[in-house]
Amino acid sequence: MKKLFVITMVAVFVFVALSLFVTSSPRAFAQENKFVGAEKCKGCHPQQYKDFESRKFTKAWAVLQMRGKTKDPECLKCHVTGYGQPGGFISEEETPYLRYKQCEACHGAGGKHAANAGDTEAKTAMKNYVKDKDACIQCHLCMKTHRSADF
Repeated sequence: MKKLFVITMVAVFVFVALSLFVTSSPRAFAQENKFVGAEKCKGCHPQQYKDFESRKFTKAWAVLQMRGKTKDPECLKCHVTGYGQPGGFISEEETPYLRYKQCEACHGAGGKHAANAGDTEAKTAMKNYVKDKDACIQCHLCMKTHRSADF
């Protein structure tokens, strides 16, 4: 009887521990504020989207394809959206809507904002993301290596 009690208690402990791990994992966070892709932004921000389309960001994925670097982590961190972040780019097959550098690459995941555009906290977080995370320098520092790299 005592043995059964111990086994039951261990099973309950394992179940609770796994439940806590799963709900605090990056995937759980990603569901809370996921990357949605530039097409989602376009609906409410047509002028910004038009400006975005005219820039080199939209060619970032094509450059990787040309150079055979679509699976290179060093390249992906600057040439796609959200690579290495919860809910960000994984691969062309799994997350094709996050190929190339998009709005959320600089402003952070937009799931919360897209779900409720009136949420001032989410809106402010996206505006401040560039400054708070030094978003520009993350890629522009790497650009110096492009000049000397042997592709």
